[in-house]
Amino acid sequence: MSSPSVPANRPKPRGGARLPLAGDAGPTPVALRVVDGVLILGFLALTFLLGVFPLKDTDFWWHLRTGDLIRQTGHVPTVDLYLYGVSDRPWIDLHWVYQVAISWLYARGGVPALTLAKCAVTTLAVLLLVTARRREWPVWAMLVAWLPALLVLGGRMYVRPETLTLLYLAAFLAVLWRIDRWPSLALVLPIVQVAWVNTQGLFVFGPIVFAMALVDAALRPGAFASGRTRWWRIVLAAAVLTGLSCLVNPYGLSGALYPLQLVRTMGDPVFSHNIAELTPVLVFIHRDGLVSLPLRLHLLAMAVGALSFLAPMAWLVATWFRPAREALAGDGKALASAKAKPKAKRSRRAAKAATAPAEESWRPSLFRLLLFVAFSVLSFQATRNSHQFAAVVGTVTAWNLGEWAWAVRRRAGASDGRKTGAGIVPRLAALAAIAGVFLWVATGSFYEAACEGRTIGLGEQPLWYPHEAVRFAGSEGMPPRFLSFHNGHAALYEHDFGPERKAYSDARLEIIGPEHFASYLNLNRRISEDAPGWARELDSIGRPVVLADHEQNASVSATLLGSPDWRCVWFDPIAAVFVHAAHDEVVRSHQVDFAARHFRPDPATEPHGSAALLASARGLRNVASLATRGGPNLTRPLVLLGLNHARRYEQSVPGAGDGWKMIGQLEVLRDPPAPEPVPRFRMSFDPVFDLSAVRSTYALRRADDAAPDDFSTLLVLEKSFEGRAMTEAAVPLLERIVALTPINGRQAQSQTRLAALLASVRPALGPQPPATWQNLDELRRIVADLLARGRAATAASFLEKAAPAESRPWEETDRIATLWLHLGEPARARSFWEKAPAPPRPAVRSARVAVTHLVEGQFEAARAAFKESLAADPDLFEAHYGLAILEQDAGRAEDSLKAARRAEATAPGDVARTAARSIVAFVTPYAVPPLAAR
Repeated sequence: MSSPSVPANRPKPRGGARLPLAGDAGPTPVALRVVDGVLILGFLALTFLLGVFPLKDTDFWWHLRTGDLIRQTGHVPTVDLYLYGVSDRPWIDLHWVYQVAISWLYARGGVPALTLAKCAVTTLAVLLLVTARRREWPVWAMLVAWLPALLVLGGRMYVRPETLTLLYLAAFLAVLWRIDRWPSLALVLPIVQVAWVNTQGLFVFGPIVFAMALVDAALRPGAFASGRTRWWRIVLAAAVLTGLSCLVNPYGLSGALYPLQLVRTMGDPVFSHNIAELTPVLVFIHRDGLVSLPLRLHLLAMAVGALSFLAPMAWLVATWFRPAREALAGDGKALASAKAKPKAKRSRRAAKAATAPAEESWRPSLFRLLLFVAFSVLSFQATRNSHQFAAVVGTVTAWNLGEWAWAVRRRAGASDGRKTGAGIVPRLAALAAIAGVFLWVATGSFYEAACEGRTIGLGEQPLWYPHEAVRFAGSEGMPPRFLSFHNGHAALYEHDFGPERKAYSDARLEIIGPEHFASYLNLNRRISEDAPGWARELDSIGRPVVLADHEQNASVSATLLGSPDWRCVWFDPIAAVFVHAAHDEVVRSHQVDFAARHFRPDPATEPHGSAALLASARGLRNVASLATRGGPNLTRPLVLLGLNHARRYEQSVPGAGDGWKMIGQLEVLRDPPAPEPVPRFRMSFDPVFDLSAVRSTYALRRADDAAPDDFSTLLVLEKSFEGRAMTEAAVPLLERIVALTPINGRQAQSQTRLAALLASVRPALGPQPPATWQNLDELRRIVADLLARGRAATAASFLEKAAPAESRPWEETDRIATLWLHLGEPARARSFWEKAPAPPRPAVRSARVAVTHLVEGQFEAARAAFKESLAADPDLFEAHYGLAILEQDAGRAEDSLKAARRAEATAPGDVARTAARSIVAFVTPYAVPPLAAR
């Protein structure tokens, strides 16, 4: 069965001792046993560490609430408690033991206690698996073979019922490994099965794995010999009891058949195509390739498992043609020693065993093969099965390679590491491998490479659960029905307010069913796309309070913000809450005014801490990027508030880069680029057209300096240069983007598109300019050609060398400085403007210097320079306009209004006047009443 190296019909010498075999040299030295123990402890420490990450699973909350209710009422639910979108659906809640356990533990230690318990349960399961082995097999080989599977297993070490399923599965494998020698152990399995059937629907794995072991036992030579009768009687009785144990649940036969319902539910395309953990692995590979580290580890574990069958089989075939002389010699010595003993009484059967050639200790195992194939196929059906896959495949791989390593040493007549000097080297190498992986995980490098965003911690993942938004959504006076377009967030509402208040849908797929889930997805899509009729659909389901998170459902927020019938009444760093305008009291008391949050911040609505500031800026960016169809009146307040939070984050965490990244991306949204490239860098600087672009460029370059391999930063910066036809600046960015290792399918698709773009734009750059020129006309032609080819940096450098600074005319100096400003180098541009000799309009120079400070985010220096400019020329539009933008961004509505009105009065044309008027209209409601009235 699971221990093929001890066939059931193999004779033993009198007294039960095993005959000596080639390669046996007595017990392992104590020093090596100690190292083996350290190896196992290190492996278990790594297992524990892989589970020490903050709680992120959203299903946890409805499980917790159900456990609370069971403890309070003493009844396991039979009908759904939490939904109004589907009513009175039967609920087979086989998770009830898990739910009661987490309810009890949460009440005593909160999330940290649950996290530690999860780690302990998983570590115990792995301990059962790694100790299910023959004593002779090298521990170091088995643990190294286990490592890829352990990293896969760590990917789903959640506080979920499947953690207990892992423990039960490990118990089954550990028992089935040993029942060849101790069949009575099989009687433990019905007890495990009773616990399993009351914990999770995957309890069916128990009888299936038991059946695989029985098939393997039945097909082995001598399986039904007369000496095996008792063995079969005990094991078959245990198997029958294990099957009957499935009926020991609150639902009887319906509970026992529940896995069939799960198979139908999880296999429905509407679920497998829309829920990541139910998506088949081949779909991920087809869509994203092999860019994901977790996916590559999954395939590596599977490949190593397959090799653990193929390599020993190839070796076994090879040994048929290469007799092991040392092994035969060793057996001859053992036989001679046995014959030399006087008066030794040996049975004919024992004598036959003594003269038989040494037993090959590796043979193909049907049980292991069935396990490997079944769980590998299962893992390809849905990524959520990776937990059980990793446990089974890691165990099978370790069994195969551990047994093979022992067989190779025996056949070669080696000592099997019995000598301390020979055995310590592979053990130390294995210890180094485990320690290296431990450090990889402990330092966060593993999670960074996996792009999972995990950290080491015991509590909840910060800024992950929208607790405050959900509590507000269920507060007094709010609509009694709830709709979340993050299906997992409904669990929070159910935990806080269920079953009295109900949600439209949640993540219990077997309850909602495919039809309701398809309707839910369709409603989400129609709102996200602002398709006609979505408002009527919300009316038809009772106008629930709607929660939309910023990460996955910013498009829902964008549509509802632009709707005349819905109002945003809550907005925090994680999610937004909306109600229908008919709830006028709620709207009057809580409607969110994003501009007021910028100009008149209220401590009650301010993000607390640098992480919350960044999350808020990111959420505002996400919503604003999708709200552009609502026009600038909708996006401007979002962008301004997002910039406010991003700047404050950058100031609190200088040099981190994320703040500059948000600033750059939000500036792009403030003034989105035209559909076709406009080469503004070739023209004189105009703050109406150019200010946002140069501010975005500088911010993104700062972000790039801090994180050179950030894909989105490079992509947005490249698009910014591309939108201004600055080809020379875009090409290095394209080269870097194409050279990056993508982490998902979207990045891979972007790389393919940008690689084609790179191939087309490189030739357009043309040759390098000549080092000399004959006259000014030729110089102008060279510069004009460089600018026409989008070579701003080369043109600026060329112009710098054309004439010394002291004799360079203002027009050329201004041109050079403008080029560097567009390239995202305001300090370099400022040095040219400041050193320009005798500019015709000193006020213009001061205004341009002020712009460079504004681009860098130095508001005080910019304000002083703008005022210096206006002191020299009170009617200079670009100084008034730049000051109006500065004060608007600084949250000083009164000062912005003054400057914008002066800009409107001094505007040189209709475009400039319209730009100034838009600022006036925007800031007027937030200026103090006496000023707003004037």
